[in-house]
Amino acid sequence: MAIKTQVNAILNKKMDRQDFIKHVAIGIVAISGAGSALRLLAPKQQKADTGYGGSAYGGSNTVGK
Repeated sequence: MAIKTQVNAILNKKMDRQDFIKHVAIGIVAISGAGSALRLLAPKQQKADTGYGGSAYGGSNTVGK
């Protein structure tokens, strides 16, 4: 019952557009989890050994082995 009361309090609260967007953003982060939000914002790392010759089947990068 406490959650229902809190939701009703938030829905009945007078707020402008900026407050509404803040509440929605906090709700989305709470639902999806902070970890996935941080993973989304983190830069993507690329492997250096991609492309032709990057694997054992694509050839060798060393000579004489």
